[in-house]
Amino acid sequence: MRLGKIFSLIVVSFLALGLWACGDTVSSTDASKLTGADAIPGYHPGKAYSSQAGGTSSSSTTQSDSSTEGSSSSEEEESSSSEEESSSSEVEVDFSDSEIDVDGSGVAIIPEEYLDAVGSNAASDLDDLRDQLENNEDPEGFSEVNRTVFSVDDLDFSENKYYCFTDADDWLEITKDKLLETKLPFLWGMDYYDYRDGYSLSFEDVCSTIYVKNN
Repeated sequence: MRLGKIFSLIVVSFLALGLWACGDTVSSTDASKLTGADAIPGYHPGKAYSSQAGGTSSSSTTQSDSSTEGSSSSEEEESSSSEEESSSSEVEVDFSDSEIDVDGSGVAIIPEEYLDAVGSNAASDLDDLRDQLENNEDPEGFSEVNRTVFSVDDLDFSENKYYCFTDADDWLEITKDKLLETKLPFLWGMDYYDYRDGYSLSFEDVCSTIYVKNN
Protein backbone atom coordinates (compact mmCIF):
# COMPACT_ATOMS: atom_id res chain seq x y z
CA MET A 1 0.00 0.00 0.00
CA ARG A 2 2.70 2.44 0.89
CA LEU A 3 4.58 1.39 -2.24
CA GLY A 4 1.59 2.28 -4.43
CA LYS A 5 1.32 5.79 -3.01
CA ILE A 6 5.00 6.39 -3.55
CA PHE A 7 4.68 5.23 -7.14
CA SER A 8 1.69 7.54 -7.72
CA LEU A 9 3.62 10.53 -6.37
CA ILE A 10 6.53 9.76 -8.64
CA VAL A 11 4.23 9.58 -11.67
CA VAL A 12 2.55 12.88 -10.78
CA SER A 13 5.94 14.52 -10.29
CA PHE A 14 7.13 13.36 -13.69
CA LEU A 15 3.92 14.68 -15.34
CA ALA A 16 4.29 18.07 -13.63
CA LEU A 17 7.94 18.25 -14.63
CA GLY A 18 7.02 17.43 -18.23
CA LEU A 19 4.30 20.10 -18.38
CA TRP A 20 6.69 22.72 -16.97
CA ALA A 21 9.39 21.84 -19.51
CA CYS A 22 6.88 22.04 -22.40
CA GLY A 23 5.58 25.47 -21.33
CA ASP A 24 9.09 26.84 -21.07
CA THR A 25 9.89 25.58 -24.57
CA VAL A 26 6.81 27.25 -26.04
CA SER A 27 7.60 30.52 -24.28
CA SER A 28 11.17 30.45 -25.58
CA THR A 29 9.95 29.73 -29.10
CA ASP A 30 7.52 32.71 -29.03
CA ALA A 31 10.22 35.02 -27.71
CA SER A 32 12.61 34.01 -30.47
CA LYS A 33 9.95 34.72 -33.06
CA LEU A 34 9.45 38.21 -31.66
CA THR A 35 13.15 38.99 -31.46
CA GLY A 36 14.28 37.21 -34.63
CA ALA A 37 14.09 38.05 -38.34
CA ASP A 38 10.27 38.08 -38.28
CA ALA A 39 10.02 40.78 -35.58
CA ILE A 40 8.46 44.22 -36.47
CA PRO A 41 10.63 46.97 -34.94
CA GLY A 42 8.67 49.59 -33.04
CA TYR A 43 5.41 47.75 -33.40
CA HIS A 44 3.07 48.12 -30.45
CA PRO A 45 -0.34 46.52 -30.75
CA GLY A 46 -3.17 48.97 -30.19
CA LYS A 47 -1.12 52.09 -31.05
CA ALA A 48 -2.38 54.18 -33.97
CA TYR A 49 0.16 55.06 -36.69
CA SER A 50 -0.07 57.99 -39.15
CA SER A 51 0.76 57.15 -42.73
CA GLN A 52 3.30 59.29 -44.59
CA ALA A 53 1.31 58.82 -47.76
CA GLY A 54 -1.76 60.07 -45.97
CA GLY A 55 0.10 63.21 -44.79
CA THR A 56 1.33 63.93 -48.33
CA SER A 57 -2.18 63.56 -49.67
CA SER A 58 -3.51 66.02 -47.10
CA SER A 59 -0.82 68.57 -48.00
CA SER A 60 -1.49 68.12 -51.70
CA THR A 61 -5.19 68.63 -51.10
CA THR A 62 -4.51 71.86 -49.20
CA GLN A 63 -2.25 73.15 -52.00
CA SER A 64 -4.86 72.14 -54.58
CA ASP A 65 -7.59 73.98 -52.67
CA SER A 66 -5.36 77.08 -52.44
CA SER A 67 -4.59 76.92 -56.16
CA THR A 68 -8.27 76.54 -56.98
CA GLU A 69 -9.17 79.54 -54.80
CA GLY A 70 -6.47 81.65 -56.49
CA SER A 71 -7.64 80.62 -59.94
CA SER A 72 -11.25 81.35 -59.04
CA SER A 73 -10.31 84.81 -57.70
CA SER A 74 -8.33 85.60 -60.87
CA GLU A 75 -11.22 84.52 -63.10
CA GLU A 76 -13.64 86.67 -61.11
CA GLU A 77 -11.36 89.74 -61.49
CA GLU A 78 -10.98 89.16 -65.25
CA SER A 79 -14.72 88.66 -65.60
CA SER A 80 -15.39 91.87 -63.64
CA SER A 81 -12.89 93.81 -65.79
CA SER A 82 -14.45 92.46 -69.00
CA GLU A 83 -17.92 93.43 -67.80
CA GLU A 84 -16.73 96.99 -67.01
CA GLU A 85 -15.13 97.37 -70.46
CA SER A 86 -18.23 95.95 -72.13
CA SER A 87 -20.45 98.29 -70.11
CA SER A 88 -18.24 101.27 -71.03
CA SER A 89 -18.29 100.46 -74.77
CA GLU A 90 -22.07 100.09 -74.77
CA VAL A 91 -22.78 103.57 -73.41
CA GLU A 92 -25.38 105.25 -75.63
CA VAL A 93 -24.63 108.92 -76.22
CA ASP A 94 -27.70 111.10 -75.83
CA PHE A 95 -28.16 113.44 -78.81
CA SER A 96 -31.64 114.59 -77.84
CA ASP A 97 -30.48 118.17 -77.13
CA SER A 98 -28.19 118.44 -80.16
CA GLU A 99 -29.00 121.10 -82.78
CA ILE A 100 -27.62 118.99 -85.66
CA ASP A 101 -27.75 115.33 -86.60
CA VAL A 102 -24.97 112.73 -86.48
CA ASP A 103 -24.99 109.97 -89.09
CA GLY A 104 -24.61 106.24 -88.37
CA SER A 105 -20.82 106.39 -88.63
CA GLY A 106 -20.58 109.14 -86.00
CA VAL A 107 -19.99 112.08 -88.38
CA ALA A 108 -21.64 115.41 -87.59
CA ILE A 109 -22.10 117.64 -90.66
CA ILE A 110 -21.47 121.23 -89.58
CA PRO A 111 -23.62 123.79 -91.44
CA GLU A 112 -22.55 127.38 -92.22
CA GLU A 113 -24.57 128.87 -89.38
CA TYR A 114 -22.12 127.32 -86.88
CA LEU A 115 -19.11 129.06 -88.46
CA ASP A 116 -18.05 132.63 -87.70
CA ALA A 117 -17.96 135.38 -90.33
CA VAL A 118 -14.56 136.96 -91.00
CA GLY A 119 -14.19 140.75 -91.17
CA SER A 120 -13.01 142.42 -94.39
CA ASN A 121 -9.54 143.30 -93.11
CA ALA A 122 -8.92 139.77 -91.82
CA ALA A 123 -10.29 138.36 -95.09
CA SER A 124 -7.86 140.55 -97.09
CA ASP A 125 -4.91 139.26 -95.02
CA LEU A 126 -6.06 135.68 -95.57
CA ASP A 127 -6.28 136.29 -99.32
CA ASP A 128 -2.65 137.46 -99.34
CA LEU A 129 -1.52 134.40 -97.40
CA ARG A 130 -3.45 132.11 -99.69
CA ASP A 131 -1.93 133.75 -102.78
CA GLN A 132 1.54 133.13 -101.37
CA LEU A 133 0.75 129.44 -101.02
CA GLU A 134 -0.60 129.38 -104.56
CA ASN A 135 2.69 130.88 -105.76
CA ASN A 136 4.67 128.17 -103.99
CA GLU A 137 5.79 130.52 -101.28
CA ASP A 138 5.87 129.48 -97.63
CA PRO A 139 4.16 132.08 -95.43
CA GLU A 140 5.17 131.64 -91.82
CA GLY A 141 2.56 130.04 -89.60
CA PHE A 142 0.00 129.55 -92.36
CA SER A 143 -0.78 126.29 -94.14
CA GLU A 144 -3.46 124.44 -96.03
CA VAL A 145 -5.10 121.36 -94.53
CA ASN A 146 -5.87 118.70 -97.10
CA ARG A 147 -9.07 117.51 -95.49
CA THR A 148 -12.40 118.78 -94.24
CA VAL A 149 -13.20 116.16 -91.59
CA PHE A 150 -11.68 116.43 -88.09
CA SER A 151 -11.83 114.62 -84.80
CA VAL A 152 -12.40 116.75 -81.72
CA ASP A 153 -8.77 116.32 -80.66
CA ASP A 154 -7.52 117.53 -84.07
CA LEU A 155 -8.70 121.03 -83.26
CA ASP A 156 -6.35 122.88 -80.90
CA PHE A 157 -7.78 126.36 -80.53
CA SER A 158 -5.18 127.38 -77.96
CA GLU A 159 -2.45 127.14 -80.63
CA ASN A 160 -4.24 127.76 -83.94
CA LYS A 161 -7.03 129.44 -85.81
CA TYR A 162 -8.94 127.50 -88.44
CA TYR A 163 -10.32 129.17 -91.57
CA CYS A 164 -12.79 127.82 -94.06
CA PHE A 165 -12.52 128.98 -97.69
CA THR A 166 -15.83 128.47 -99.49
CA ASP A 167 -16.70 127.78 -103.12
CA ALA A 168 -17.87 131.41 -103.28
CA ASP A 169 -14.35 132.56 -102.29
CA ASP A 170 -15.52 133.74 -98.90
CA TRP A 171 -13.75 133.23 -95.59
CA LEU A 172 -15.35 131.76 -92.47
CA GLU A 173 -13.70 130.90 -89.17
CA ILE A 174 -14.14 127.63 -87.27
CA THR A 175 -14.30 128.55 -83.58
CA LYS A 176 -14.82 126.57 -80.40
CA ASP A 177 -17.63 128.81 -79.18
CA LYS A 178 -19.67 128.44 -82.37
CA LEU A 179 -19.19 124.67 -82.44
CA LEU A 180 -20.42 124.44 -78.85
CA GLU A 181 -23.65 126.07 -80.00
CA THR A 182 -24.43 122.84 -81.84
CA LYS A 183 -24.80 121.18 -78.40
CA LEU A 184 -23.13 118.06 -79.71
CA PRO A 185 -22.67 116.03 -76.50
CA PHE A 186 -19.11 114.82 -77.32
CA LEU A 187 -17.60 118.31 -77.60
CA TRP A 188 -15.46 120.11 -75.01
CA GLY A 189 -16.99 120.16 -71.54
CA MET A 190 -20.13 118.32 -72.64
CA ASP A 191 -21.56 115.25 -70.88
CA TYR A 192 -20.14 112.68 -73.32
CA TYR A 193 -16.77 114.29 -74.00
CA ASP A 194 -15.01 111.09 -72.86
CA TYR A 195 -16.61 109.25 -75.82
CA ARG A 196 -15.42 111.75 -78.47
CA ASP A 197 -13.12 109.21 -80.16
CA GLY A 198 -16.12 107.63 -81.85
CA TYR A 199 -17.24 110.89 -83.52
CA SER A 200 -15.96 113.49 -85.97
CA LEU A 201 -16.84 116.90 -87.38
CA SER A 202 -17.26 117.41 -91.11
CA PHE A 203 -17.09 120.85 -92.81
CA GLU A 204 -17.29 119.49 -96.35
CA ASP A 205 -20.73 120.98 -97.04
CA VAL A 206 -19.39 124.52 -96.51
CA CYS A 207 -15.62 124.53 -97.04
CA SER A 208 -13.76 123.75 -100.21
CA THR A 209 -10.45 124.16 -98.33
CA ILE A 210 -9.45 124.66 -94.72
CA TYR A 211 -6.39 126.63 -93.63
CA VAL A 212 -4.61 126.76 -90.30
CA LYS A 213 -2.96 129.91 -88.96
CA ASN A 214 -0.80 129.88 -85.82
CA ASN A 215 -1.90 132.24 -83.07
